[in-house]
Order: sequence, then C-alpha cells, then structure tokens
Amino acid sequence: MTVQAAPAVRPGLPRAGLTLGAAVLLIVPLLLGGYPLYLATEALCWAMAAAALDLLVGYLGLTPLGHIAMWGLGGYTAALLMRAGVPLALVLPGAALIATLYSALTAPLALRAGGIFFLMITLAFAQMMQALAEKWSAVTGGTDGLTFKSGLPDWGLYLTVLGALALTLFLLTRLTRSPFGRVLEAIRQNETRARALGYPVFAYKYGAVLIASAFIGLAGALGAYHRGIVTPTDLFWLQSAVLLIMVLLGGARSLWGPVIGAVLYTLLQALVSSHTDLWAGLVGLLLIALVLSGSGGLWALFARRRKA
Repeated sequence: MTVQAAPAVRPGLPRAGLTLGAAVLLIVPLLLGGYPLYLATEALCWAMAAAALDLLVGYLGLTPLGHIAMWGLGGYTAALLMRAGVPLALVLPGAALIATLYSALTAPLALRAGGIFFLMITLAFAQMMQALAEKWSAVTGGTDGLTFKSGLPDWGLYLTVLGALALTLFLLTRLTRSPFGRVLEAIRQNETRARALGYPVFAYKYGAVLIASAFIGLAGALGAYHRGIVTPTDLFWLQSAVLLIMVLLGGARSLWGPVIGAVLYTLLQALVSSHTDLWAGLVGLLLIALVLSGSGGLWALFARRRKA
C-alpha cells in the first residue's frame, strides 16, 4: 500500500512567459548596472534561501525560526576561506557543507521535540551561533565582522548568483516531484498515517532539513560575496523572520512563490524605506491582505487569475 498524497499546487508559467521573465531578469540589471545591479544580486541571494526554506515550510510543514544560522555560517565560511586564498569553486560547496553539518548536529534534537518546540529550539541554536560570532573575535572579527573582496566584477557575481538560483530551483523542483517529495507531502498532510504505512518519518524530515540547509548555506556564502562583509547581524533571529515572510508573501509550496516574495520584499525595502521608516508596515499590510483573502500568496493569486 502506498501513500497517495494530494499534489501540491505547482502553477506553471507558460513557456513564453517564463522565457521572457528570465530574459528580463538577466538583461535589465546588467544594462542598468550600479545600484540596480547590486539590488538585483541581493534579491536573488535571498530568493535562493527562500526557495530552500519553502522545502520545509511549504512541502514538509515544518516552521523553523533559526534557519538564518545556516545563512550566517555560509557567509562566515566564505569569508574565512576567501581570506585564506581558496578559489570560489571550492568555497561555495564548502559553505554548503558547513551549513549542512551544523544542521546534522542540531536538527535531531529539534525534530524530536516537534511542534512549537521545533521552532524554539532552532531559534535557540541560532542565538547561540550569533553569540559565538560576537565573542570569538579572533576568528569572526567580533562585532566588526570580516571583510574581503570576491575578486569578481559586479556583473560576473550577478551571473554567478543567477546561475546558482536557476540550479537551486531546478534541483528542488525535481526533488519535490520525486517519490521523496511525495512522501514529504504525505507527512505534512498526515504524519501519523505516513508512519503507520511504514515510512521512516524522522529520516525523511532529517533529510529535508539537511537539503534545505545546504542551499541556504550556499545562498549565505553568495550573499557574503555580494556584500564583501559578514557580521554577527547576519545571524540575528529577525533575519529568520524576514526570510519566512518572503516565503509567505510569495506563497509556499510553489518554489517560484518564495522567489517572487524575496524580490518584492527586497524592492520594497530599498524603494519605500528611502521615503519612510514605516516601509515594514506596508509589507505587513500586504501580508495580512493575502492571508485574509485566502489566496495562499502572490504566486497562487496569479495562477488563479490566469486560469479564470
């Protein structure tokens, strides 16, 4: 007997629309250069992390609040290795590996606790990592952080991040449509029934956390390359909330939804904050409107209108 999980909402864009969107995403920031290129690179780094987080929030039904630890660890790993002269081709997988090892050690306790305790334990571990980054100044630079130069031109870094995002979305899409992804959906819908059918629920959860951690760590490393600095602020728990808002804003269980949410959040922060300090209130109102409307995020709202 096999689990027949209800298919996730995966609205797809028409091929022409997807091609046009990718072309605009690729060309416009390169043509504008300067701050628009910087902002686009920033948005894509967050989009990669948000898509990875969606594997846990949307497909598995787990809501962590310490996932920013993987982002920060990826950033610190990139900074330390870059300052040691390690090439980018080795730094990026190294950052993903360190983030994965962190989760390999901390996730069992959080997963065993489950529920609201999963959220609190992941948050506690992230706070411990921030405190370590602040106090271990001989390695992390303390509150001043670590600065370095990526050695890549702005356009080269942008294309690198864009390529990493494309690879992330491709791999996560294949994963969510695989038998592994179907079991994750079954666990989200009815964990007790999935366990009764003989599926090793803990192993599937653990594997999903490790996979998401690797991609978030990779995104953190690219974010550090982009900014040229990493500080304990990159491990602050409010950054976890920001990443979660990006997922909910765009729409969970779609992969493309978190990408849209990350891009929109980054643009709103950059454009509106220059005029008012209340820009976060605008994001909050938009999120409340999406929740009350039952649309499931911007991506689902767009999909329903396209089908109408």
